[in-house]
Amino acid sequence: MGDFYENSGRKSGRSLFGPVILIALGVYFLLRNMGIVSDLNWGVALQLWPLLLIFLGLNIIVQQVKRPFGTILSGLVSLTAVALFGAVLLFGVELPFLSRFNLQTAAEYRQETIAVSDEGVETAVVTLDLGSLGAEVTGLESSQNVIDGTLSIAGELEFEQTMRGSEAIVSVGESNPGLWFGNWVTSGNQPPWQIGLSRTVPLDLTVDSGSGQTDLALGSLLLSDLVVDIGSGAMKLQLPGGDYDIRLDSGSGSMEVVLPADGRHSLELDSGSGAISLFLPPGMAARVELDSGSGNVSLDDRFERVSGDDDDDNDGVWETPNYDAEAANTVLIVIDGGSGAISINQPQGR
Repeated sequence: MGDFYENSGRKSGRSLFGPVILIALGVYFLLRNMGIVSDLNWGVALQLWPLLLIFLGLNIIVQQVKRPFGTILSGLVSLTAVALFGAVLLFGVELPFLSRFNLQTAAEYRQETIAVSDEGVETAVVTLDLGSLGAEVTGLESSQNVIDGTLSIAGELEFEQTMRGSEAIVSVGESNPGLWFGNWVTSGNQPPWQIGLSRTVPLDLTVDSGSGQTDLALGSLLLSDLVVDIGSGAMKLQLPGGDYDIRLDSGSGSMEVVLPADGRHSLELDSGSGAISLFLPPGMAARVELDSGSGNVSLDDRFERVSGDDDDDNDGVWETPNYDAEAANTVLIVIDGGSGAISINQPQGR
């Protein structure tokens, strides 16, 4: 009985696995932000994820050893895991012990083209689910198509088109390429998606972008409605004139938006942690209804507060002097802010 109580009272070793891994990741991202190291071979490392389970199991076993030896062994297991995966991340399949395995080092990209004729089409509903390579979306200059594009695809192309009377319904996207880690595996400098949209057919347009750089040059289009959802990437968005509503939903990515120069619009902005810059043309009247979070909101000197607490710059209503809700050229901007910075200024170069 004495041995039982003596053994049950001993203290097991502490686990150092989590702290060591977090420190290693922090060091990497710090060095990457400082430009000392470049992108690593994440695709190869992710294919070796079963090794992580083995190290976790070993860490649990060595924790049962009495202190301080259990803690020391946990540290050794953690450092071994960091050293092994660090070597894989740095050198990939160039490591001798990995050369015998058939590991995927790059996604196999191919070029796909899409096109939908505008024959018999009076209106169109277009949904673009953009891949991780980003995209350049513009108005078609001479094509007789609702949409025309060239896409670099690693997975399966998801392209659907149907007609509902004289309305074309088009959706474009890409399924995940093969294994679950496919989005981490790159194959060098792949071009962004090139997509052209009709300048003559009114479009109800929805764009969902991910981590890539997206350039939506929509200034020449006829829009009836626009919804844009941005993830962690960067986006430049130029909006056309005309009467339509806009909804922008941003995550951690950055966004630059050139607002319409004419027409009546309602813009709903639901922002996250990314920086958002709105550029309001000089002749456009605007009203801003702001309910912001912890992020900083900056309006240029054209705006005057018309309601709200003067001591709270992140909540209230502002208007330009020429704002009239019934005027021909107005925009109502409703902002639900997050932790990112939001600014409204005149377009750059003005």
